[in-house]
Amino acid sequence: MKIFLSHSLDQNTPSYGDRDKFTISVNSEIIKGEGANTSKWNFSNNHMGTHMDTPFHFIEYGKKTLDYTAEEFWFENVHIIEKISDSGILIMLSEKEIDSIPLDIDFLIIKTGYGKYRTKDKYHNDNPGLNSLLADVLKNRFTKLKCIGFDFISLTSWNHRNHGKVSHLAFLSERNNFLIVEDMDLNHVNKKTKLKSLIMAPFRTEQGNGGPVTIIADIDEK
Repeated sequence: MKIFLSHSLDQNTPSYGDRDKFTISVNSEIIKGEGANTSKWNFSNNHMGTHMDTPFHFIEYGKKTLDYTAEEFWFENVHIIEKISDSGILIMLSEKEIDSIPLDIDFLIIKTGYGKYRTKDKYHNDNPGLNSLLADVLKNRFTKLKCIGFDFISLTSWNHRNHGKVSHLAFLSERNNFLIVEDMDLNHVNKKTKLKSLIMAPFRTEQGNGGPVTIIADIDEK
C-alpha cells in the first residue's frame, strides 16, 4: 500500500512562529469564459508545510537542492521511532532507543504525536526541536543515514531558538550532511508500521536551500 507522509499545502498551512503564509489566488477560470483554470501560488517563505532543509540552508557552501541526484531521494531502509512529546522540549534519544534502530537505515522518522496540534497555536509556538548532540550520535552509529524527518514544525524549538541554530549547523554540517524534513504527516503510521521504501520529491529550484516536498511511502501490510 502506498501512502503520503506529507501534508498538502493550503492557506491554513502553519509556519514557524506564525510568521509566514502560503496563498492561492485565481489567474483565470473556465467558468468566466477563459481558456483554462490557472492559479497564482505565493510563498512568503519556502520553508513551509512538509519541506526539507538542505545543508545550504545554514552552510554557506553546503549542498543545494540541484546537487542531489534522483537516487538520493529514494530510500529503502526506513525506520520509525516514537518519542511522544507534548511540549517544546529538545529531543535526545537514549542508548536503548538508539539500540532499537537498525544499523542500515537511510531515513529515520521521529514521531512525537505533535501532529495533533497542527491546527493550534501550540504547533508553532511551543514545538519540540532536536538536540544538536543527536546529530553526531546518529552519524557515528548509522553510516548510511541520509535523512531525518519528524512531525513538528521545525528542527528548532521555538522555546530554544538559540540552540536551534546550533542544531541546524550540526545536522547540516559537511561532516554529517543530513537532509532534514520538517512538518511530516505521521498521523497514520507508528513504530509498528513497516515501511518498505520511501520516495521524496522536492521542488527543484536553483539556489535551493530547501523547500516543499511530497513524500510517498510503500507500507508492508503483513
